[in-house]
Amino acid sequence: MVRNFQIIAAVLTVVLGASLAGRLSAQANSEGPVWETLEREPFPPDTLPNVYIYRATAGPAPEVQPEPGAGHTHPGPVFVYILQGTVESQIEPDPPAVYASGEFFYEAPGRLHRFVRNASKTEPYTLMTFQTGHTERTGAPKPLLREDLLSTVNQEVSLLRLTLPPWSGAGVSASANPDIFYVLEGKIETSDTGDQRKTYRLGDVLVKPASQTGFTFRNASPTEPAKLLLFQVTAKGAAISGAAKDKGEGKAK
Repeated sequence: MVRNFQIIAAVLTVVLGASLAGRLSAQANSEGPVWETLEREPFPPDTLPNVYIYRATAGPAPEVQPEPGAGHTHPGPVFVYILQGTVESQIEPDPPAVYASGEFFYEAPGRLHRFVRNASKTEPYTLMTFQTGHTERTGAPKPLLREDLLSTVNQEVSLLRLTLPPWSGAGVSASANPDIFYVLEGKIETSDTGDQRKTYRLGDVLVKPASQTGFTFRNASPTEPAKLLLFQVTAKGAAISGAAKDKGEGKAK
């Protein structure tokens, strides 16, 4: 009798364990891609039809911070995303604010940007700048990427973030302008209607040509999530690629 009870208990343990594992697996597989619209702004008229992307790194702040200079302005929208460290920035008429890794700020056209500097005395910072309507100056840093826009009338400019759980994928709809992506985390595999497949890793920049259809992303890792930034210029009021969730985690100025 005792032996039979032990056998029954063992069988029940296996069955319950398999059932729990199945539920956990189903929950894991139910996780899908998460799109976040970090910022969406109008594209100003009479602005140069281009996009410039810069990546900049600066060392720890000195013991004595220099006084902010006169500042500068930009003719088009500017998005700044903090990749590493902490950054202090001031855009008038707002007071100075500090942004940490994974946060961002927005610089509206014509607004006076007083300064941007390292907020830490021990750690460097790295940031990405996405800007439109830009004119290169002599001696300015070389951009990470420069792209021409094909359509700027009645357009909006957006910065989005895509998180892909392990093995998950997401599609990107066609738009009249090229879409620009930056890999924040993990390894990404892309494919298009011609079944052209490419792999990108942390720090890589990729461009989806204008009007291209059938473009998809897939997280190439079975265990780790992947993240992308998407800079996109689309018609006013148009649906943004898969942007089902607006978390607004970043600080916009």
